[in-house]
Amino acid sequence: MLKTCSKVLFLLVALPIHAVNIPAGTVYFDNSKTQYSHVQFIYGYDSQQLSYVQTMTYDGEKWAVTIPQTVTDIYRYTFSDTQLSDGEHNETFSDLKEYISKTLVCNRTATTDQTITTEYIYVPTSGDNWAQGSWKSLKEWQSKPIEGQSVPSGTLPILYINTEGGKAIDSKETYVSATYYLLDTIGGQSIGSQESPNNLSIKGRGNYTWTGFDKKPYRIKLESGQKVLGMKKNKHWALMAAADDNLGFLRNPAGYMLSEAMGLRWTPSQQPVELVLNGKYEGLYFWTEIIRVDKDRINIEQQEENITDPDSITGGWLVEIDNYREEGNVEFYEGNGQYMMITIKDPEVLSTAQRTYIEQQLNGLNTAFYESTSTHWEQLVDLDEAVRYYIVQEIMEDCESYHGSCYLYKDMDKAGVVSKWYWGAVWDFGNAYNRHQNKFIYVDPIWPQYWIGQIASFPSFQKRVRELWNVFYRDEYEGVCDSIEALGQRIRYAAANDAERWKNSSNVQTNADMVAKTASFLNNMQWRVNWLEEQWGNMTAVEEVSSVPSASKRVEKDQIVIYHDGKKYSILGTER
Repeated sequence: MLKTCSKVLFLLVALPIHAVNIPAGTVYFDNSKTQYSHVQFIYGYDSQQLSYVQTMTYDGEKWAVTIPQTVTDIYRYTFSDTQLSDGEHNETFSDLKEYISKTLVCNRTATTDQTITTEYIYVPTSGDNWAQGSWKSLKEWQSKPIEGQSVPSGTLPILYINTEGGKAIDSKETYVSATYYLLDTIGGQSIGSQESPNNLSIKGRGNYTWTGFDKKPYRIKLESGQKVLGMKKNKHWALMAAADDNLGFLRNPAGYMLSEAMGLRWTPSQQPVELVLNGKYEGLYFWTEIIRVDKDRINIEQQEENITDPDSITGGWLVEIDNYREEGNVEFYEGNGQYMMITIKDPEVLSTAQRTYIEQQLNGLNTAFYESTSTHWEQLVDLDEAVRYYIVQEIMEDCESYHGSCYLYKDMDKAGVVSKWYWGAVWDFGNAYNRHQNKFIYVDPIWPQYWIGQIASFPSFQKRVRELWNVFYRDEYEGVCDSIEALGQRIRYAAANDAERWKNSSNVQTNADMVAKTASFLNNMQWRVNWLEEQWGNMTAVEEVSSVPSASKRVEKDQIVIYHDGKKYSILGTER
């Protein structure tokens, strides 16, 4: 029997007949978005013909209703713009809500079985008919801006950045001088203040995410190393906008959570913040550790630039399988004919000796991968790290995983011991769950998946995949589900405010309802994990790969459209 994530069971199996208790006490309704002229609280059973209607009263700020005594095991409830008679109705809840929608043609919120707590307020995320919503404590609701307004929600740390002279950040190459302070009133550690800010430099970052969206990502360089939001001290950070993520901003965080659960040597940490830039609210961002050689990040020897010593040039190296042509790329044809480009990230300035060495290393890997009867490649690559990295990509169904933002690193050879190449760290999951097919990521790929199809054909790789998968699935998977759900809850109000700020962006707009988006994300992950368990569980064989599709040039498409469960998904083929 397949293991399931408990957080998405309601999407995968039939709902129970009874779901909710309505406690005695007062509950409230925020009508600022729905703008109902008359609000009624409606709840009831489907196991019997019995429902209840109670008219709410308005106090000039919110609507309220007092439940005289606890009602147990009801099916669902809703808030509606109706004027039905108060009290009992001899109809099932489902029949009554259909009568409201189809006969009375009245607006109502989506029916829900969320747990009700007295002295809380139900806050819809939109003014639409059947609007989704969630409960919020009165104290939080009264002391913070109302959800959906284009201001910080106050439920996350708020990062204030002011550039020198209000200068625009319009370049990925040139830093702009700025000051910042971080107000963390949620129980963490604030940095600086409005009266005494700290210094930083800021510029744009990203490729498609920089050019394709109004909400921009940024590269941050602090004046000095700083611990930020519980992460280790460093000067170098990114502010990730996640404007390309229509699955509740959860793609990258979930990928990082999976990486940590799989035990990769290092995984970037990130924390959500709300950004105010030059006095203007810019929405929900993620303050993120960037991939770089550092004792607290990619912990390898820092190789000096432009050196020639044959022992020193063996490491450390940090490279990226890339889909953008950069000056100094190492370019060659993969063993199956696909054209590959690899960017050297560290060191940046190479001597002729360094250039020759790294070209020999990367071409040597390519050759070893295509020695199909040899285990030579295992002497060059750390098997466990390659497998852990790969399993994360398969869980995320990342159809661009070995095409770009795919990092490898190598330490310096020491005392006659040749250091292996390691896959990692994970980085960009912007295309996760876009293909939505029960295939391994290297089978019929949208974009070329360099090397992995060939590596996956080796028996030693297959065996280790099965072994590490079974450990992860047994011990770690449910904890990852819990962490994803917790993050969805944590960012839900900021996500709604972000949608209001970027209301002309259809991609971000879809993230206003984090309750629905978190459930959707977890459902996607559950679907993928179920399929992978069928392939790898109980030590069954990984799909055999006899050959990898060949290609002589990069795939370039303007747009790919796929359909799943009656919904249309657009995959932007522009290289990221």
